Amino acid sequence: MAIDKLPPGLGSTTPLANNAKYKASTTTGAQPDGSTAAIRQDEVTLTPQAKRLSQMQQSLATTPAPDNSARLDALKKAINEGSYQVDSERLAANISRFEQDLEGL
Repeated sequence: MAIDKLPPGLGSTTPLANNAKYKASTTTGAQPDGSTAAIRQDEVTLTPQAKRLSQMQQSLATTPAPDNSARLDALKKAINEGSYQVDSERLAANISRFEQDLEGL
């Protein structure tokens, strides 16, 4: 099928939801035997972890970013001079703590 010959309602600026052909009834629907039954609505349930993640995202969005420019400048200077030393025990402890935090989500 060529792109310029799409079915009516597709590829136009009119959303399909406004097209009567694609609207779904929310009350009853006809069954093959002629009876009607309530149409089942879709439902989304968030896990407790997803709810906590959403709360954290909202909290981060409203918290102002700290000004770390002085610390970053000092780190850049130490790295460029070759005087920066990695504290391997501190790094390992931070990685371990990060992994434990991830498990708690």
